[in-house]
Amino acid sequence: MVTRTKLSGTIERPKIGRIPREDYYAERQKRWVWVFPKIDKHSTLNQIVDLDVFCAILFPHSVKKQGVAKAIIQILVEEKRAMYLRDLHHRVLERIKVSAQTLSDTYKAMLRSGLLEKKYRNEPTKLSIQFAHRLRDLASYWDNYLVAKKAN
Repeated sequence: MVTRTKLSGTIERPKIGRIPREDYYAERQKRWVWVFPKIDKHSTLNQIVDLDVFCAILFPHSVKKQGVAKAIIQILVEEKRAMYLRDLHHRVLERIKVSAQTLSDTYKAMLRSGLLEKKYRNEPTKLSIQFAHRLRDLASYWDNYLVAKKAN
């Protein structure tokens, strides 16, 4: 679906949304959603006591994703069972109004970070009890690395 303008003779490529077709995948990679923990001692006051603070640490760049993460965690705790994304989708949308893409991106980021887990691809999702253990292992590795390199 390439069109030519008569005056300039240039070829105009169709756009996907507001991004030119050639740049779509590069732009999509830039916007890809990851969990970026930003741990600030002043905001947490040496301890995290609220789910809002925990979600703000996980998604410091997006208030919407903080709300979605909080809703997902609360729903899984209230239900006390593993749930499929389609079930979570309806329950999250009852609590907060977000797009399906924001919900999906947040869900996938939480899965990748280890907050949520599922055994197989077609299994329901549940909260991970391994998340804290993985963070302790990561902290232990970092301490050992700094001691080995005598960085401090």
